[in-house]
Amino acid sequence: MSDDRVRVLVVGSGPAALAAAARLLEAGGSERYYVRLWTMGHHFGGKASSWRDREGRLVDHGQHVIIGWYEEMKALLARAGVDVDASLVSNEGHTFVYEPRDGQVHDLSLVRSPVAMLFRGIGYSGLTDDEKWNVVKFVLSNFRAFFGLQDLEPFDDVCFTTWCLSNGLEPSIVQTSAFRMSRTGQLNWPGEISAYSMLKAISEVGGDYRTSKYAFCDGGMSERFWEPIARYITRLGGEVTMMRKLVRLNLEGARLESAVFAEPDSMGHDLPSFDENRARFEGHVPTKPDREILADDFDHLISTLPATAFQELNAGDETFWRIPEFGAIRNLGGIAPLALQIWHREPVTVRYSSVIAGLDGPLGFVLDNKHIVREYRYDPRYGSVLYFVGQETGCEDWTDARLLDTCLENVAKLPGFERIDRTGIIHHQVVRHRSADKLYFDTEPGIQRFRPQPKTPVSNLWLAGDWVRSELDFPCMEAAIRSGQATADLVLSASSRGPPTGAAGRARDRDPDRDGHSGRPQPRSLAEPAR
Repeated sequence: MSDDRVRVLVVGSGPAALAAAARLLEAGGSERYYVRLWTMGHHFGGKASSWRDREGRLVDHGQHVIIGWYEEMKALLARAGVDVDASLVSNEGHTFVYEPRDGQVHDLSLVRSPVAMLFRGIGYSGLTDDEKWNVVKFVLSNFRAFFGLQDLEPFDDVCFTTWCLSNGLEPSIVQTSAFRMSRTGQLNWPGEISAYSMLKAISEVGGDYRTSKYAFCDGGMSERFWEPIARYITRLGGEVTMMRKLVRLNLEGARLESAVFAEPDSMGHDLPSFDENRARFEGHVPTKPDREILADDFDHLISTLPATAFQELNAGDETFWRIPEFGAIRNLGGIAPLALQIWHREPVTVRYSSVIAGLDGPLGFVLDNKHIVREYRYDPRYGSVLYFVGQETGCEDWTDARLLDTCLENVAKLPGFERIDRTGIIHHQVVRHRSADKLYFDTEPGIQRFRPQPKTPVSNLWLAGDWVRSELDFPCMEAAIRSGQATADLVLSASSRGPPTGAAGRARDRDPDRDGHSGRPQPRSLAEPAR
């Protein structure tokens, strides 16, 4: 292999990182590009990952959906050898919404027509006739905004609810569960969000008939989707190394000369406070002392860290943070996702093909995974496997017991859940994520001016992720995939204009004689099972 290959280090293991690494190797080839992917943990997928608990039960970071127009995600999975259609369970075009004002579960049946997608509220049984007519007038009077026929960015400073009310939507409609669900459909918007972000999402997806159809993975996202992509990267000639947390970027003028990585503390397994009923690392991710690596053998580094994780880099280095583009990132916020999984003896007697939205409390969505996840489908131990999802903003002090009680009270109101009570619970698990690398991007009003472009002021440092400005420009897995690919294309273009000019060093353990650190993390092989 030639020694003059362009060396690219990709940091992260979520959709953006996997897409970037794969794109570099697919388009550039391993003969020209030496691509490595270094990740902090031992689960692939980032904020869309999954893992197994000590008893082998499947635990997910969140209940993610694969929407019909996720073209790049599906194409990458197919190239990695995944039979995408066989791994998905369709929602059959339905989303269910519980409306407290009438105590009923309504079927928000979506339609396969670009225009009718915006008028779906007209046939929604949870609205009165007057409210349906108001929806018609509201959509017609704001047609240009919904279809992206005008500049949407000026709407960033106003929240979506205010925008709707000021443009003719009746107050009674914004109080419905259906409206709140449209605003929190990504499960990462706890309160008011930017009107730009919501209108951007509507304009992008509302014109695609495939939006009416979305599906769920029939198993763990990491096992079914992300690990096959990681193996695909290695088949293409890339290298994947786990248990390396980026902690510092060392600049020399306008170039990135090196990066410092540390070894995370084994995902909490050896921490005295480890609680098997909660997710690993509810807060800051600890690192082991004297286990740092200085990496300077790259020509380009692509960081796919979430904004909140990027903010943890270069602690105390005000020179770094005085760079305007990096300083702006400090204004971006994150949201802690929250979930409760219940394995129950009794079945849900009404089959819902999709989520039910509109529940009270921080966990506003519930899905019965019994008929979705392949390993549960024919397991006689479980009558139902309920997954409640949401986020914990404003409810950070809720105990596990309070979350469980609230969710049981909520489902007692739903048809088909009559047998779901405390006596039939086989196991339950609260999943909390408060570490910076697991927070969802908060699209609150006024944040667009702070979001970075993929090309940074540092000539060989690049950014990717659903929080980075991009073609789609709103948070979802497809946006992360496309962002990773677009950033990889920029690196390919930049590196094709001339020979690499980066440092010629090697990634090495820190020299204890120089700075008092030594030791090298031992990465887990891709062949080892994730636990």
